[in-house]
Amino acid sequence: MSLSRTIVSTFVTVIVSLVVAELVARAVFSLKPLVIQTPYHPIYALAEFDNLSTNAEMAHGPSGPMAYGYEEGVFGYYYDGRTLPPRSSTNLSDFLFRHTLSRYDAATIDRLACEQPNSAAIYVLGGSVAQGHSAQSKAATWHALLEGKLRRQLQRDDIFLFNGAMGGYLSLQDKMAYYLAAVPRNARAVLILNSQNDLVVPLSSGTRPGDPFVLGVRFGQFFTDGFFWWLAKHSAIVNALVQSEVKQAIQTYRQRLNEDDAAFAQYAEAVMDIYFENMHEVLEDCAIHGRACLVTIQPSRSFTAINRGLPASDVLSEKRMRSFYEMLKQRVARSPYRARFVDLTGIFDRSDMAEIYTDGAHFSERGQAILADELMQSALGLLKDTAGGTGTPGRCRRPSI
Repeated sequence: MSLSRTIVSTFVTVIVSLVVAELVARAVFSLKPLVIQTPYHPIYALAEFDNLSTNAEMAHGPSGPMAYGYEEGVFGYYYDGRTLPPRSSTNLSDFLFRHTLSRYDAATIDRLACEQPNSAAIYVLGGSVAQGHSAQSKAATWHALLEGKLRRQLQRDDIFLFNGAMGGYLSLQDKMAYYLAAVPRNARAVLILNSQNDLVVPLSSGTRPGDPFVLGVRFGQFFTDGFFWWLAKHSAIVNALVQSEVKQAIQTYRQRLNEDDAAFAQYAEAVMDIYFENMHEVLEDCAIHGRACLVTIQPSRSFTAINRGLPASDVLSEKRMRSFYEMLKQRVARSPYRARFVDLTGIFDRSDMAEIYTDGAHFSERGQAILADELMQSALGLLKDTAGGTGTPGRCRRPSI
């Protein structure tokens, strides 16, 4: 009896101590349990990067299983046929046009294509910079400003910039978006604004060059102890241990590339090979099918600093960022599609960096306006190089999906 009371007393003491420690961690040290804030997508690996919701909330979001007609069961999500089945697999990419700064969702794009067959559209792909991240409203994004400038210049109100970019996306996902969101709609003009994510996102997430930045997390969720992930979602202390491991792994990765010339050269060459492979595939497909396409190399705080002779450190040292910059320019110069690349890395060279950049990659509404101005001639060239129209008769004859 005495032993039983001792065991029970010890168990209660441990439980109470854990609860107190958890409360202290949250109240005193402001630690929080794990919340996955990058929604999972079955094709693209992640969806609305700016949608800061819990897993349960994201299941009902525009790229969650509910949006595709899947119902929640005890152990999974299942399609039971009670919702209208799709007539096209492009609906798996429709969420791309529903980000917080997009002005046209997929249904609106298809409707405009059918109702205004002689209109002109440019499809925009890329990451958060292409979205217009840091603009305070949709109307203040560079693509909204550019659309307005094109309409005024050409005296037409049927010119559209359809934005299918997504925060955090690398060139692999941009290529997928091209084939799943733009090609089925017979896009005649495509503008891709990217590059920075390919260079540095792997160093912020501990992924291989070219891989979606949440891939390692997804591996952890599926192939490691699910109980530990459950604990991290309910315990601020356990989540702190998880985040500590993540930070340490990323810091070790960066330090190795900063200190080891051979390791950096291997990483940088892989990044460049993958980026240009993806963009060359898109540009080749554009050439074959008569689409007018451009890949624009986005500005960043590091590249602007390099152009102005200022310190250019980022997730890597100044030396490494300068190497990235030179390699990128050299690869563009050697590209068989170099005429289809537009270098925007110098557009802020005459501007106050503190006024332009909100962080290492994104820029203020002043920067959005400058970007719109810089892309004006390129956009006019895209519209000139391609016939008018925003969709295909085949899609217009289909019922709504």
